[in-house]
Amino acid sequence: MEKFYQEMKSYCNQQGIPFYLVKLQSLQDGVVEGYLPGQGGWKALPLPIPDVFYNRIHSRKLEQSPSFKLFKTELEERSIPMFNGRFLSKNDVHELLILEDELLPNLPETILFNEKEPFLTFIEKHSVIYFKPASGSQGRNICRLTQVAGKWKIEQSGHLQNVHFADTDEKLFETLKNFSRKRSFILQKGISLFETDQRKVDFRILLHRNEQLEWKVTSMVARIGDPGTIVSNLAQGGLMKNGPDFLKEAFELQDASRIYQKLVRLAKNTAETLVENLDDSFGELGIDLALDTDTHPWIIEVNSKPSKKFQGNYETFRPSVKSIIDFMLALNRENHP
Repeated sequence: MEKFYQEMKSYCNQQGIPFYLVKLQSLQDGVVEGYLPGQGGWKALPLPIPDVFYNRIHSRKLEQSPSFKLFKTELEERSIPMFNGRFLSKNDVHELLILEDELLPNLPETILFNEKEPFLTFIEKHSVIYFKPASGSQGRNICRLTQVAGKWKIEQSGHLQNVHFADTDEKLFETLKNFSRKRSFILQKGISLFETDQRKVDFRILLHRNEQLEWKVTSMVARIGDPGTIVSNLAQGGLMKNGPDFLKEAFELQDASRIYQKLVRLAKNTAETLVENLDDSFGELGIDLALDTDTHPWIIEVNSKPSKKFQGNYETFRPSVKSIIDFMLALNRENHP
């Protein structure tokens, strides 16, 4: 996050807006311990309580702690807005999105991995299934389950050689139960993903709410997985290309334009449906979409803390920096009309 925070600070300096980092703490004294960049790194000093907070806490455990709940309560008491207030569970997201009829054709069938009977019913219907942590990230701890000659083949993300087999459905259930170690997992119907040179492709679409609080696409990247891997996440060795450029390379120009518009429309509908059904405020979402071999789009995942890994050179600032600060200013204007 270092380069991203430096960019935010520089952009705010240019706009004449104070910007600093704040760690989780009590607001009772009316000041905060904030951090500003200096010669030898970020320096701590007492600062006024900010007017708007952007939550980038990277730990789900910390977000569920009493100290974070108290922090949120203190913000509410002071009527100070905070956005992207929490991580999203894959199962919670799915349960909210299926409420929108328009999104149903784009949602792979998904269930929570729990009791044996629903599990057995689910795997009877699908020959390829993804087994994912409900609160995971970066493509870690994902398994692909494939029916092969009456057995189940189990492949793990990040482990090309790590392949196991389960002879029966019951053995598969027990294997997954052991693998999950009482953590929450989901089962998701496998999609025949569009591929290029035997590499699976999906798209990360970054959206922000603008000054009118409408969702706008800030960027789209195509994530191209390593040959043989079961996911395309950059953290698992995937490549990245500009999304529109990739579509123009992979399809005729007219088809590329049509697919791009389809992906953008789906991403916006997904973001709008979520914020309508969630109590928390969100100003930024990373939505992962994929095309199947018929170029039908599917919603794979929604991320409320999208990666800020530096990706290329910008003449001034990356678009997400401007979008986040502009949204913070809009929230502040709304709060202080």
